[in-house]
Amino acid sequence: MMASNAKEESSKATRNQTACRRCGECCKRGGPALHEPDMEFIRAGAIPLNCLYTIRPGERAYDNVNGGLFQVTTDIVKIKSHEGSSACVFYDDDEKACRIYAHRPLECRLQACWDNSALEGAYTGERLSRKMILENSEWLRDMIDAHEARCHFEFIHHYVEGREAGDLASADELTEIVNYDVHFREIAVSKGNMPSDLLDFLLGRPLAKILQDQFGVKINHS
Repeated sequence: MMASNAKEESSKATRNQTACRRCGECCKRGGPALHEPDMEFIRAGAIPLNCLYTIRPGERAYDNVNGGLFQVTTDIVKIKSHEGSSACVFYDDDEKACRIYAHRPLECRLQACWDNSALEGAYTGERLSRKMILENSEWLRDMIDAHEARCHFEFIHHYVEGREAGDLASADELTEIVNYDVHFREIAVSKGNMPSDLLDFLLGRPLAKILQDQFGVKINHS
């Protein structure tokens, strides 16, 4: 009963709220997705590319507005979290403040825990893709295409279903794709002089991790 009353009081306090209290809760839940108006901050260097990661089409993601998981149909480029934490990488817990507040992304500017209507209206619109961000880097866009040609999630879903049905060939194909992803990243760093902390943005997160976390499939790659 006491817990229920506390929850009701918290909900009432939120309803009566009209301004940010700098509690940091929204920042601790993860970094925002980026939208077209945020390009100016990327171009200005306020949001570096090594602070971003990409959820690729076909992955599963949590819907911050409606709740639950959904399958992504386009790139969702997001700001990374602190290592070992869900908090946005730009959140300063000691100061309870954003380190790029003057250049904070659209979703952060619209965030209002007492009234999410503005955020809900903009949540799925005008999202930035990797290729939009890499507007002046044709070779990086080609690199993304080369990776997607072998590692697209259309293939992943197909082979995961086959593997679950007992098809050994599908299991072998999954292993091959994961190995390709691993080696592609290694070559990008060793021969392409690509900073390793850019890879989660350019290529999405490693396939081996996504397969284990989202599909419950563990691949021992070579």
